[in-house]
Amino acid sequence: MLSKVRKISKLNQTIHRLSIRSVLAEHENAAEEYYGGAFFWSPRKVKEALDRQLQQGLEEEQLQHQKAEAARVREEQRQEKLRAVEARRAARTAARLMRQEEKAREAADRALRQAARRTQQRLQQAQKIAQRGKRRRLKVATKAGSKKRAAAQPQGGGEASGAAAGPPPSQSRHGRSIKLPAKYR
Repeated sequence: MLSKVRKISKLNQTIHRLSIRSVLAEHENAAEEYYGGAFFWSPRKVKEALDRQLQQGLEEEQLQHQKAEAARVREEQRQEKLRAVEARRAARTAARLMRQEEKAREAADRALRQAARRTQQRLQQAQKIAQRGKRRRLKVATKAGSKKRAAAQPQGGGEASGAAAGPPPSQSRHGRSIKLPAKYR
């Protein structure tokens, strides 16, 4: 296995050397085509050569301008993209702050409503307790009065007076009179 790898690497090295030699030989042969004599240029050829040089210079300058313009455009696009990213980030931050403020406001409103509801419930409860006390006092007073009447009735001695001075009609919590069925009278 190792011998095959070595043979392959030697073969690659040989191919590389030969390709380098062929490239060098081509360059040497190209240089031999120059005969080394003096050139006589006609005015037309001189003008063409100068025009060619001028054209090459203009093309190189134009190419440099194009490269500079492309670089400037790329930089502007990059800056614009950065500005857009920063604007989106700022918008997200502002939206997040607005949401947080809205949540805080809603929580404060909710807390105020709950506190108001609790105080209202406490007031209602206190009123109910106060009313219960009044009712109890009224009930105690009516019970005491009815006992006195019941005790006073036999002394009067007559049935007619008992029917006229019967117990007062029962009342509901709301003050309406309750009519008892006949079997309970």
